[in-house]
Amino acid sequence: MRDHELEAALQRALDEGHRVWAVGDVHGFHATAERLLDALDLSPQDHVVFLGDLIDRGPGSCEVVASVRHQPRCWSVKGNHEAMMVEQFTPERLDAADMDLQLWFHNGGRATVDAYMEVHTADDGTLDAASMWAHVAEDRAWMTALPTHIVLDRWRLVHAGYDPEGDMTAPEEAALLWIRDAFHRAPQPVDPHRSVVFGHTPTVSIPPRGSTRWGEVYQSPLRLNDGRPAIVGLDTCLYHRSDAPRRLTAYDLQHGEVRQVDRVEA
Repeated sequence: MRDHELEAALQRALDEGHRVWAVGDVHGFHATAERLLDALDLSPQDHVVFLGDLIDRGPGSCEVVASVRHQPRCWSVKGNHEAMMVEQFTPERLDAADMDLQLWFHNGGRATVDAYMEVHTADDGTLDAASMWAHVAEDRAWMTALPTHIVLDRWRLVHAGYDPEGDMTAPEEAALLWIRDAFHRAPQPVDPHRSVVFGHTPTVSIPPRGSTRWGEVYQSPLRLNDGRPAIVGLDTCLYHRSDAPRRLTAYDLQHGEVRQVDRVEA
């Protein structure tokens, strides 16, 4: 699913010389995301596109969604974690507690539920369940409507990537949200005219990376005819162990500049 109006606005900004930043997976670390936005020093004509997985794992998923939804010039594509929240975060699904719900919880969904509950819990510990479920329904509807990818003149912005053997004019949503190795190892660019900027897979685990490359942007050795990398990975991983860099990354489509901040939350 594409948002052609948004694509036109982003392309117009680039054509007029303004910045369009792509940002890797936030995963519920709201304070870190706000610090990165501050570091971008946005002008009124700049834009920020988050590459999905705004939620899960960190303590502030509810706040991250609110920030992206309501800040001018901030946008997002859908990630696999948004898709899981849309499917699982309902009263009926929480009561069912089946394997699909457990999979979401195992991948950070429990932290997201806790974040929404905290926002709607009074100082005396009383949960306003009606208010919470209305809030959740609004955010789920917003996530459902998010574009699954953004196509510009020289760029594709997507959460996970593209099936190198699929139809690029109508790619399957499952690949856009979930694909890993087949996309990373594609022997040819999936689009000869556009670099693909993506998140989803921590860059340290994209071949031939190794454990010494934590926190670095991935730029593939495979190149387009104009010399740009075929794919650029921005999930520099905020949620992993504390003995390696935990960074959030922004990439400027206008100039190729990278800006990063280290995780704020403990």
